Amino acid sequence: MIKAVMFDMGGTIEDLYADERNEKATALALDRILKAHGLSTKYSAEELWSIVGPQILAYKKQSEKTMIELKPEEIWPDYGFKGIEIDREKLVEISEEIAAMWEVTAFDRKLRPHVKELLEGLKNDLGLYIAAVSNTGSLFAVFDVMKKYGIREYFDDLTLSSIVSYRKPHPNIFRIAIEQSGFKPEECAFVGDTLSRDVVGPRKVGYGKIFKINSFLSPLKDIGHFDVAPDYEITDIYEVYEILKKEMGRE
Repeated sequence: MIKAVMFDMGGTIEDLYADERNEKATALALDRILKAHGLSTKYSAEELWSIVGPQILAYKKQSEKTMIELKPEEIWPDYGFKGIEIDREKLVEISEEIAAMWEVTAFDRKLRPHVKELLEGLKNDLGLYIAAVSNTGSLFAVFDVMKKYGIREYFDDLTLSSIVSYRKPHPNIFRIAIEQSGFKPEECAFVGDTLSRDVVGPRKVGYGKIFKINSFLSPLKDIGHFDVAPDYEITDIYEVYEILKKEMGRE
């Protein structure tokens, strides 16, 4: 029987979307952060991001292959600002601020419809343990965003790649989440939006149920063939509650 439900964040708990407007917003936000801390380069905001942005994406591509997440103070000085003349010591100090900004500016994000009703049902009706397992380059952004949405109180635990150093679909990030829950893998369900991260990983460690919901990221991250399938493909995240309630005989 399922006793714990774990969620991906971006694309699952959150709907997200990005276009060229996000690139410009990120460039301007980075410029504001640097100026606020007395840092400057020889580039305009747009010129700087035209260098930093591709280098950060190169890091992301590398991390998706290695499934290892570095800390913000390594990512931004060593990758984002590689080859750019800037006070490295000061840059290290504000790397988490930059990382948190990028997480919420690179994409337009909003709470997916019916998430609060879902969490209320899982927690207070079914009495289940609730956690999140998220790939993120920021140490604190997920915590802050959950507080903004008013859902932090529902979560018993958050397992973040920036803290544990493993990225989904590495089995270890899921094993850590399971270990922290105190439950067996087969007693845990996972809900995500990608085969490549949110189905492959939980399958390897033996999660009892896997739910998949599509997002803007799904086709971007699931290029290629994956010989795995979720137990349930859903279109409304509230279906997770309805399905588990039925399986628990609580209808």
